[in-house]
Amino acid sequence: MEKPQQCHGHLSVQYSPLRLLSRFFTITALVLLQGVALGQDSAEGADLTGTLAVHVRGLKSGDGNLRFVLFDSKKNFLKNPVRAEVVEIKDRQGTWTIEGLPYGTYAVLVHHDVDLSGTMKRHWYGKPKEPTGVSNDAPAKFGPPKFEKAKFQLQSPTLTLAITVK
Repeated sequence: MEKPQQCHGHLSVQYSPLRLLSRFFTITALVLLQGVALGQDSAEGADLTGTLAVHVRGLKSGDGNLRFVLFDSKKNFLKNPVRAEVVEIKDRQGTWTIEGLPYGTYAVLVHHDVDLSGTMKRHWYGKPKEPTGVSNDAPAKFGPPKFEKAKFQLQSPTLTLAITVK
């Protein structure tokens, strides 16, 4: 290290031009390497998306339409869907396809709106009067199905599910 010198009441260190140049290149190289590493991290962590196709089985009629809702967490399940769509029934079948869906954990609920009322009619004790189904055909015992039973992972470019309505 260079010897400190007094300059205007402060100590200062004077480096040779060669040493300054060497430090400049060292710092520049470190910054560039860090930038490359950050670029790789952001590329690896980029939001990957896929396509989800949900087929409905067990329709007893071709009347009405299918109302799909997609949930992304236990907290939002049956309360705050991230996507919803109405799909026409053709030949007593219906499929909901979502493209560009970010990889993650989800659950799907489908309601066969037989009378086209736009709402899910329920018995006085809460059970739906019209056919419904949930991803993984999660059972509804003494209340609505649980997110833990209905959840699935979208981790590939395409995922196809089948839900049976009852």
